[in-house]
This record gives sequence, structure tokens and C-alpha cells, in this order.
Amino acid sequence: MPDRQRDGKRASYLRVRFGSLRFYIVVIIVAISLHYIGLLFNYIPVKPMVISPDLKKRELDLWSEMNKLLIALATAGVGGIGGYVLKEDKASPLQPRELRRAAAGWIFCALSLYFGYLSYHEATLMLNKGTFDSTNPGLWLASRFQFWTFLIAVLLFADLIYGAARARRES
Repeated sequence: MPDRQRDGKRASYLRVRFGSLRFYIVVIIVAISLHYIGLLFNYIPVKPMVISPDLKKRELDLWSEMNKLLIALATAGVGGIGGYVLKEDKASPLQPRELRRAAAGWIFCALSLYFGYLSYHEATLMLNKGTFDSTNPGLWLASRFQFWTFLIAVLLFADLIYGAARARRES
């Protein structure tokens, strides 16, 4: 079945354009859903038990690896957004709305790096006291904020690329 044409441009069969507003509405719905799914895991009963020093060390190693991964990915995100902005065709520079998305992506990558630093700082304070607990509220919140700010940065980068591709396709 051939695509319908409207003003020389391809039209969707549903007659709905997937613009930035709809994109962010879907992102918000997905984020809220993921948040509540995460909360469900907190209600799973856990039997308190004494953990051996080997398991405590493994807990620290797992937390540390996840923190390093998120820091590396946020740093790569900064570079990816920068590379995308700098490689754009000089004949058709980025529009202000695309530059705002790039700036917002950089800001959220920077926030993710900052929360990663706060996580390391909190872990260092705990280790100086001779303990480590990944459920400590300070460490837990910093780790969650690190993840969510990174995820928002990735979504902003995806929207930047999608919006620029859509604008090129429409012009």
C-alpha cells in the first residue's frame, strides 16, 4: 500500500506526528513506570542476616563497578554530544532548540558525574569508619540520582539526534 502524500511530504497512517512533546510525555510515563517497578523491589521481604567479610567485599566491588561504569558512560555522553554538535554541517547549523537539547544533555551528564563523585565520597566516608552498606541513604540516593541523570542525558541526546534527522528530512 503506497504512502499517502500531504504537501509533498510523507504522512503517517495515523495522522499523528511524533514530535518532541509526545516524545517527552512517553519518556515521563516510562520513567514513572520504571520508578514504581523499582519501588516494588523494595517491598520484597529480605531476611536480615550476618554477612561474611567476603560478601561485604563483593558488595563493595559490585557497587564500585557500577559506579565506574556510569561515570565512564556519562563521560562518553559528554563526548558524544560534543562530537555530534561539532560535526554538524556548517551549511545547516544546529537550530536553537537543538542547541538547547545539547546543552541540557551536557548538564545532565555533568550532574551524573557529580552524583558519581558524591557516591564515591559517601563510600569513602563509610570505609573510613570501617563499614560499607550499599543501602545507606546517602549512598543509595547519590547512586540513584547518578543513574537517573545519566538516563535523562541519554534520552536528551536521542531526542537531539531524532529531532535533527526529522528536521533534515522535512526540509
